[in-house]
Amino acid sequence: MKIKTIFLLANGSSILLMTTFLIISYFYMILSVSMIGWLSLLTVLSAFISFLVYYLLTSPVERSIKRLAEEAHHISENDFGTKIPEEGPVEIRSLTHQFNGMSTRLSQSFQALQKAEQSRRELVANISHDLRTPMASIRAFIQAIQDGVVEDPKSKAQYMRTISLEVERLDQMIQQLFELSVYDSGTMQLHKEWTALDQWLLEVMEHKRFILEEQHREVHIDFPERVKEVYMDGEKMKRVLVNLLDNALRHSEARTDIRIRIRQQDRFIFIEVEDQGEGISQEHLPHIFDRTYRVEASRNQKYAGTGLGLAIARHIVEAHEGKIFAASELGTGSTFTIQLPREGKGVTSG
Repeated sequence: MKIKTIFLLANGSSILLMTTFLIISYFYMILSVSMIGWLSLLTVLSAFISFLVYYLLTSPVERSIKRLAEEAHHISENDFGTKIPEEGPVEIRSLTHQFNGMSTRLSQSFQALQKAEQSRRELVANISHDLRTPMASIRAFIQAIQDGVVEDPKSKAQYMRTISLEVERLDQMIQQLFELSVYDSGTMQLHKEWTALDQWLLEVMEHKRFILEEQHREVHIDFPERVKEVYMDGEKMKRVLVNLLDNALRHSEARTDIRIRIRQQDRFIFIEVEDQGEGISQEHLPHIFDRTYRVEASRNQKYAGTGLGLAIARHIVEAHEGKIFAASELGTGSTFTIQLPREGKGVTSG
């Protein structure tokens, strides 16, 4: 039964009660005939006015409830675009306001889910694409060795070296996927301690020494003496710097130099990685830290990655309450900057 019908029935019940009283008065002569006539006329007039007032007062309530029902139906079909006018009694306006707020939050959540689903699909597509290259290389080289196509030890050693590099690429992809799942689940734990930056840098450079020598690269490091220690998770921040170096290697030519700058400004430490590569257009620059985002035209297949390295770097830096950003121009190279608080919350250096 509609709410307006309920209100009108309630009003009709009171009118019926008054009419019953007049009929009883007429039969038992409690009131005079003239008085009963006037009262009957007043009752009919009051009933008409009362029904009209009830109708006018309940119409906004009925419209609001009907709109709430319609919007609830739209929401059930993933349509969040309609806002319900807030009208009627205070309680109905309050309910409509809360409903509109709920609809907005649901819309935002649904858009976030759609974006996450799109990101997941892109991730699966990119990983599938990137897995084919090393798998095909490994299969081809193993087949060549098994078929006796390669017989001299030098060529075999070269083939085995290539297979080893491709396996390393596969391992890196799997490791990145695992890291990203940990960060997305919110279970990442930081083990911060005062870290000597000079030793930290040496360990990162040792990790990349082979590829730097292979590509005949020099890494120039600007390291002021007054910058000594930072309160951070050294192992995870190594991952960040390694990812930035991988990115610089991937998007610049062999025999070009890379520069790392470390500087301190107020209570922040800045770590910059500058390459002499192809650069990034302003169109793509705001999106490079999004997972799986890659400028396809600039991909170097020899060192292609999953597109997760910069996203992982951002997760780690933001967990340190820091920032990571990039500046670049096409044809002039890129500079990636990590900004970290030198001291953690409630922590001071000795």
